[in-house]
Amino acid sequence: MAERRSALEVGAEKAGSPDAHGVASLGASPEVIMLRTGDQLEAAARLLWTVWEAGSDAERGEVISTSMLRTLAHSGNYVAGAYVDDQLIGCTVGVFGACDGKVDRLHSHITGVYQPGRNRGTGFVLKRHQRQWALDNGLDIVTWTFDPLVSRNGYFNLCKLGARVTEYRPDFYGRMDDGANTNDRTDRLLVEWPLRSEWVEEAMTGDPGLRRHAAVVPGAQVIAVPEDIRMLREAEPEQAKRMRFEVRDRFLSLFADGYQVVGMSKDREYVLLPSSMSAAYES
Repeated sequence: MAERRSALEVGAEKAGSPDAHGVASLGASPEVIMLRTGDQLEAAARLLWTVWEAGSDAERGEVISTSMLRTLAHSGNYVAGAYVDDQLIGCTVGVFGACDGKVDRLHSHITGVYQPGRNRGTGFVLKRHQRQWALDNGLDIVTWTFDPLVSRNGYFNLCKLGARVTEYRPDFYGRMDDGANTNDRTDRLLVEWPLRSEWVEEAMTGDPGLRRHAAVVPGAQVIAVPEDIRMLREAEPEQAKRMRFEVRDRFLSLFADGYQVVGMSKDREYVLLPSSMSAAYES
């Protein structure tokens, strides 16, 4: 996932730990509730700091502060947490968004999951709760951002949830010294999640095998990204930096030529088609 942050990245929906997006579950399924008490919000802040590896006060403030969580919860925005056996293992934060001055969407700002060594599909459970909350509040769209280099977030967002890419924004958040994004550019893909679409309705059933892969049809262009950008940054930092700009140039060039992202393939490559062509999908 990703929103302003992303599973192990910041700057898109923070999508927490490497197992945040699984659908199969081991053990008890997480229970998601709205977070309102001081203790709950402090626990949520600590979880997000852990996911973003924010060690210093400055890094923690860059991720999110407890006071900000209190403000968002108090003002009626979306602050929710996932629990297993009374332990907080994930949280997600969203704010009401407006278009042309009219509130018509939820912007999912940050999501984090921390459950080392386990896969309960917590990321999916959080998104399903978020969708229902948005619908209950009269909203049909959820938006967020994610780092295009984090392929597992892209796959989860596009192939599992059915979100749609609307824009590519270079260095969207500017410099971020938050642990996960320190010394990196904050390029982000912006997505919209049409909550009432047929695919999203089907995806929310939770079928573990349900995916929608974009077919690479004649006329399509693909953009490949590393399987694990975090490992690449650690092993080959200069190559990771080059990859950032290569992917940026490719997206911006294709968007300028009238292409749009229609999803990801089974090989986890972004698939783009001219706006005049209809996308084809496969399971």
